[in-house]
Formats: sequence, structure tokens, C-alpha cells
Amino acid sequence: MLQQFVRRAVTPAVKNTQSRSLWYHVGYNEDADYVLKDLHRSMQDDGSIKQLDQRAMHEKKWQRRIRKKAESDIRNVNKRMGTIIDFCLAKQKQGSL
Repeated sequence: MLQQFVRRAVTPAVKNTQSRSLWYHVGYNEDADYVLKDLHRSMQDDGSIKQLDQRAMHEKKWQRRIRKKAESDIRNVNKRMGTIIDFCLAKQKQGSL
């Protein structure tokens, strides 16, 4: 029984993984900005980040859906703002605005 308990306790420490976890526990007295900088520094050292616009982590399906919806909303708002600006410029050109 004691041997199983020790084996269970030691196994995660011995386990060798090639990827780093993106979940960090920020302690009570730790600064979250420092932890984030440390995360980015280690990812840059690993070569995970090649460009600033590259995805830094693997997106889950629900995260991708939320991101795509937000991008779509931004495109729709930009389109509506463009039509409003075109309308205002056309009215200004006509002299009625």
C-alpha cells in the first residue's frame, strides 16, 4: 500500500512531456504580469512564438467559436460604419448635410 502511494506521488514528477502547460497558478503574493512575462519568455525560448499574430496556444472548439463570432461582429460593425460614412460623405457632397 505504501509502495503504491509513493509510486502515485512520484509518477507526475518523473513524467517527461514535450509541451509546457499553459495553465499557471498565480500565488497570493505573486504578480500576474510577472508570471505572464515569464510564460511568454519561456515560449519564445522554446520557439513556440514565431510572429506576434501567431496563436500562442491550441484553441479549444468553444474558444474558436467565440473568437470567430467576435471577429464576425467586428466585421459587421465595420461594414455598417463604412456605409454610414459613405452616406454622410454623399450628403455632404450634395450640400444637404
